[in-house]
Amino acid sequence: MTTALSPREKWFLFLSGRDAGPMVSPLCDDWSLDVHYAWPYDEPDPFPPGHRWHAVSQQLAMAKVCGWEPNVLAGVEFRPRDPDVQPVNKTTRIDGGWRTESCIRTPLGDLTSINEQKTTSHTVKAWIETEDDMRKAIWLTRQQLDYDEDLAISQGRQLRAAIKDRGVLGIWAGAPIANYVDRELMFYQMADWPETFHELHEVTRELTFRQNATLGKAGYDFLFYCADGTEWISPDFFRTWVRDDTREIFKQWRADGRFILWHSCGRIRTFVELGFYNELKPDVLETMSEPPVGDLPSLQWARERLDPAIATKGNIALNVLLQGTPEDVRREVRRVRQQTAGWRHIIGLSDDVLKGTPVENAQAFADEARRL
Repeated sequence: MTTALSPREKWFLFLSGRDAGPMVSPLCDDWSLDVHYAWPYDEPDPFPPGHRWHAVSQQLAMAKVCGWEPNVLAGVEFRPRDPDVQPVNKTTRIDGGWRTESCIRTPLGDLTSINEQKTTSHTVKAWIETEDDMRKAIWLTRQQLDYDEDLAISQGRQLRAAIKDRGVLGIWAGAPIANYVDRELMFYQMADWPETFHELHEVTRELTFRQNATLGKAGYDFLFYCADGTEWISPDFFRTWVRDDTREIFKQWRADGRFILWHSCGRIRTFVELGFYNELKPDVLETMSEPPVGDLPSLQWARERLDPAIATKGNIALNVLLQGTPEDVRREVRRVRQQTAGWRHIIGLSDDVLKGTPVENAQAFADEARRL
């Protein structure tokens, strides 16, 4: 009698290149179904409502209710040993919303940001607006290199122990461009203060690699990698500021058996054509989306150009899962399976599961994906 594989075992069997059966695992970082949250396992809920990690229980519960292999996302604290480098936040009510002022004391002066939240969020004062601000950020990032590693490791192991064999544990991360930089201002600042920007990039890079090493000790399984440049900046930016760091980050994560799930939101056709994914070889690449969500001519088009060693993930449109019928969902799953026949592919979505998704649609999604 063959023992059924746990979701965690299925993930690693699949990643090894062996036959693990149909894989279905949408991006889902909290409870999104149109029914109230409930913990569906026999043992007590490890992170009940109100707990700082309740989203972990939500992700596991959704996977159990719907029938897929979860890739659980959760962060840990990299708390600086010097408490004085933590931001002090002051929130006040304004007409139609809230205003939050954050301040970090440095020997070079205060580093501040101001954000207003009404119907949308608006940055009134970015962390870095002058070269002096950037020098403060360099000082601050150096202080953040001295963090409580034992705390981060303990938290990661607590998460890993709670998840058990029900899924794999990952964390969101990006390439270490520069700490505290506002992306809308970044290009001007790179041009105006190139040496200072480079210095901030280097210390941010050092912090990133140190934290990644800690995550390995904490028991993390994978990196949920989002790289600046892949779909919303430019290939040249990626070549100059992101590609080499990405290569080294992947090497570090793979050194002790961990894997990389590279997430790109939307327009990745150019990066497929330029061969960046084949060059860097993430273990899993998502989301493989067609218009109007993405710009791939088809999922099959991308699979024919990607290295067979790269497992792809996607690409059912979110509105189908949210607004369609169960049969609409099943039809889309069959389309994805047809376009990926012969390649390693995880049935997923064009991004995160949207709030209010009908539970019967999510269950049809997983059920149809498992049909041989």
